[in-house]
Amino acid sequence: MIFLVVFLHAASAVNPHLNNLIETIRGNYVSNADSNWTYYIASLTRDKLFSENTQQLGGLANIKEYEVKFAEGHLTEAEFCQQIGLEFSKDGAPIEAEWFLNKAESLGFINSQTYFARASNYAREWNSFLHYNEELSGALESKWHEALTKFISISKESTDIYRARLELTSIYDPFRTPIFIDSLAPQTISNLEEFINKYPENPCIELAYERLVWWLYETESYTKLCAVCKSFLNKHPNARNTEYIKFQLGNAYFFLNDFDRAKKIYSSVKQNLVPDSVYPGWGGQYILNELNDRLAELENRN
Repeated sequence: MIFLVVFLHAASAVNPHLNNLIETIRGNYVSNADSNWTYYIASLTRDKLFSENTQQLGGLANIKEYEVKFAEGHLTEAEFCQQIGLEFSKDGAPIEAEWFLNKAESLGFINSQTYFARASNYAREWNSFLHYNEELSGALESKWHEALTKFISISKESTDIYRARLELTSIYDPFRTPIFIDSLAPQTISNLEEFINKYPENPCIELAYERLVWWLYETESYTKLCAVCKSFLNKHPNARNTEYIKFQLGNAYFFLNDFDRAKKIYSSVKQNLVPDSVYPGWGGQYILNELNDRLAELENRN
């Protein structure tokens, strides 16, 4: 039997008990998951069946490192379990992450990282249902807000806290472009403006401005877009996203029919430094295409 397990392990390069556990969770057979977990941790401490390649699992690239630490006694069972949950959360797998984080909590281990990971999971699920299932979307939004608020309340100042404060203002998960410019837009804009005024030294301030100008552009608030872009460029001339903000300033002038200023700003954009926007679909190449199309249109006006 041991030979067979070792043979199967060598063939798959993933601990077979870990594989069974994850398939059980994904199949929603959670009543069987606890026993699979027991088999898995026993195989690590007793048989040293470490996972060499987890590509087939769709994540857990660093799992062997944590398996070894657990087997050697450097991580408790609860800490090891939480670490798997955190890895799945980073990989964008909320169902798997939730099971391992809950299991770790049942074993007596929960900390600020748990709440941050749960918030990320809720955000992904929430955005999947946004605009389609109002009741479920609202429930997930509440859980997201609660988890992030709890994370902030028990954590020390860190980059993650700065990011969490920004997420609470932005309403939408940053990894997914909003589908519609709808009733959430005014609240998002108001929240981002409040964040910028309240936390001007926050390390995420450049990202906050980038999101704000995107919303102002999409809602055709060109006068305010012009003012926000000029304020940012005056305060943060060497920011990572300076060329993107200049592009949006050019857009503001363009749609306000101030074509001379629009052309001047568009022409000043250093095209080799245009970054990808925070929102998917607004990559650097897309922005450059828009920029050059506008310049061509302005040339044709002359």
